[in-house]
Formats: sequence, structure tokens, C-alpha cells
Amino acid sequence: MVFDRKYSDEVRQRAVERVLLRRRDEPENRSIVREVAEEFEVGPQSLRKWLVRYDDGSYDYDHDSADAPADVREPRAPSAGRRQRPGRRELLARVEELEQRIAVLQEDNRSLTRVVSLLADQLRVATTGGVQSPDAAAGHGPRA
Repeated sequence: MVFDRKYSDEVRQRAVERVLLRRRDEPENRSIVREVAEEFEVGPQSLRKWLVRYDDGSYDYDHDSADAPADVREPRAPSAGRRQRPGRRELLARVEELEQRIAVLQEDNRSLTRVVSLLADQLRVATTGGVQSPDAAAGHGPRA
């Protein structure tokens, strides 16, 4: 038996459109999702997921309905205050970029460690006048 969806596409679309309209008309109301979920008899978490999918364009609603307002017919860009979640490709590209950056930083760190060691050796030689301390003769001094 084929998996039956719990909610129809029409219910999903109408619920999302209602939330978007109410958010536009009542920006200070923080319980819109819960109220619309009760109105359409859907779960609030389901409605939140539909809204996320609508915002990032991953859910294709039928935007040809005549009763849908013009500003909700086409997927819109996420609002300025919300960040759009990157897709898998973007995440993999970002991971690769960061791994390359880590490799460069690790090499820079090794180079800087060598330079600091050389400078410390030169400073030690300059301050002791070239005379080795007993620790340096015993092998506890700077590495060559």
C-alpha cells in the first residue's frame, strides 16, 4: 500500500498562506502558527516545517490558485532577519574551503613556531655573549 499523506497539498498551501497573511497583518502576534494550526486542524510542528520549506523554496506549492494573494503566490526570499539554510552542496563546498584554510593555518603555525625558536636561540646567544650555560651543554638547551 502506498504511503498516504496525512494532510493534502491544498490544506498545506492554505495553512501556509494564512500564516503569511497574518504575519504581514499582525507582525507582533507570536501565536499565529499555533492559532492557524488549530484552525486547519494540523500539528503546529508540521505547519512550521511547511513554512521553512516554503521560505527556502524546497516545497513547490501550486501558486495558480485565484484566491491566493499576489505576494504569496511565488516563493519569496527569506526576510532580512532570517537566514536561509544552505543546501548540501553549499555545505560540502564550505567544509572543503574550511579544511583548506585549516591546512594553511597549520602550516603557518609550524612556520611561526620555527621562527620563534630561531629568534629565541639568537636572543639567548646575544644575551650570554656566546657562552653556553651548563644546561645547554647537558642537552637541555635549544634544539638545533
